[in-house]
Amino acid sequence: MAEDTYLSISQIANDEFMTQRLNAATTQQWHLGTIDLGQNGNNSFNVLQWVTDNRYLWASSPGWGAAWDYSLAAPPPETEPDYEPGKDPGVITDGMILSTVQALGAPAAAPV
Repeated sequence: MAEDTYLSISQIANDEFMTQRLNAATTQQWHLGTIDLGQNGNNSFNVLQWVTDNRYLWASSPGWGAAWDYSLAAPPPETEPDYEPGKDPGVITDGMILSTVQALGAPAAAPV
């Protein structure tokens, strides 16, 4: 797979649909108690702020930039000229988002 470019990472980080999808996943996982967002993220008011503050971190998840670039180079034939890869669950899948949210929000291992 192609290398993730800084431009594609930036586009993902600033895409409103990707932010909404990350908001949904992070809120769900926080509510379920499967992630720990740290001292300033573990309350219902700060979950969405955590997504915003960490947008370049989640957008730089391995393979996301390459998937984004590929979707723009060869969008599905049935799409409109204003194709939005952030709205397309086939570009960056819900599974990819969930995996990233769980990895970034994983509680730190207890010191041994």
